[in-house]
Amino acid sequence: MPKDNLTETEIEAVETLCGQGDFAAALALSQEMLKRAQDGKTRMRLLFNVVCCSTRLNLVDITSEAARDLDHLPDSKPSRVFVRFLQALAYIEFGRAQAALDLLDTNLRSDLMDTAEFQQRKYEHLVRRGNALTRLARCDEALDSLAAAHAMLPDGKDEVDILITRSNCQIALQRYNEAYDSASKVKDHGNEEMATLAMQYMGDCRMFQSRVSEALDLYIAIRMKLPSRFVQREQIENRISNTIAYIEKLHPQTKPY
Repeated sequence: MPKDNLTETEIEAVETLCGQGDFAAALALSQEMLKRAQDGKTRMRLLFNVVCCSTRLNLVDITSEAARDLDHLPDSKPSRVFVRFLQALAYIEFGRAQAALDLLDTNLRSDLMDTAEFQQRKYEHLVRRGNALTRLARCDEALDSLAAAHAMLPDGKDEVDILITRSNCQIALQRYNEAYDSASKVKDHGNEEMATLAMQYMGDCRMFQSRVSEALDLYIAIRMKLPSRFVQREQIENRISNTIAYIEKLHPQTKPY
């Protein structure tokens, strides 16, 4: 078989671009490099890049063509699972939760998910399934999927996502003590940005429970952490103003802050 006119450095560079979210540049480079790739493993890596990037760019025809090319390579069944997973991730991002759920459920029915080498993939599918079900307001089902993922890997890489999504669902189900407890555990995982969002959930739980002073303390603590990727200053300022107004209405002589 002819040798690839490609270096490992080139391939890793385009994979890095994809990982950094520069999908247009990564897609263009991957397509150009495919013209030079001869080895099946190299072609598979580049085709996965094409699928990942074209899916995120919503270029359906390019995604479909790359998926067909993967089908002609050895081990096409795992490739199809991976392609569907990448598409599901993009659909969740685009707000197409039902389409994402359909793809995830198709993959979860595959016998590959029962093999030892696919356990990490199954875990990731269950987490994203929980995300999709949450967006569809099917919160009880979402909690079941998240619980199954956590049971597989209690300290898995998506544990913070599980906790945040679980808290979101529990708030929707008016299970405020459970939601507060789920959100409070985020701080133990060293992700400051997500911990700030979790504090907002905790404050909202206390507001729903009419524990207004506790909510206000949390909102003011969040203000000290801004700016944040996941929490908007305007939302927090509104929560603080509304909470103070509520306290002053209940206790007209009180100026809490």
